Amino acid sequence: LAVCAERRFPSVTRTRLLDSVARGNMGNACCNNDATTANEAKDNGDAVKAMPNEEMVSKSPEAAKAADIKATKSAITFTIKLQKVPGLRLGVDVDLTDGVCLVVDKVNPGLVEDWNKKNPDKAVQAGDKIISVNGTKGNAQQMTEVCKTDNTLEMAVERV
Repeated sequence: LAVCAERRFPSVTRTRLLDSVARGNMGNACCNNDATTANEAKDNGDAVKAMPNEEMVSKSPEAAKAADIKATKSAITFTIKLQKVPGLRLGVDVDLTDGVCLVVDKVNPGLVEDWNKKNPDKAVQAGDKIISVNGTKGNAQQMTEVCKTDNTLEMAVERV
């Protein structure tokens, strides 16, 4: 919303933008195809003016990139190794919806829970992302197939 508002009305301040969202006016003013353009608003005398002493919202590409790098640096990655045992399940519920990795929803009784007990410093937990399985990465569906077919599993796990 903020990006849309900044493009359409560069003089809109953060405070005024948040006030507009709180009143439920966003969407009607900038992202709606029927919205009045900035030039039309100026012609009608309806343009929103920046109030003195209010902070302008802007994020340079360099600032956005620096924020992304900081977020990446806070993630830790570790490897777990599991050997399948007949009658024992893998014991992890995962979400495949992002299509790239397996997001751990829940650890259940099974191989992963046993790993966690033996390796508390590398315990897999809800919210972790399995980013590769036996070298397969970038495709969540393929990683689940590897989990089903291979007897030994080496998984790279990322935690933010």
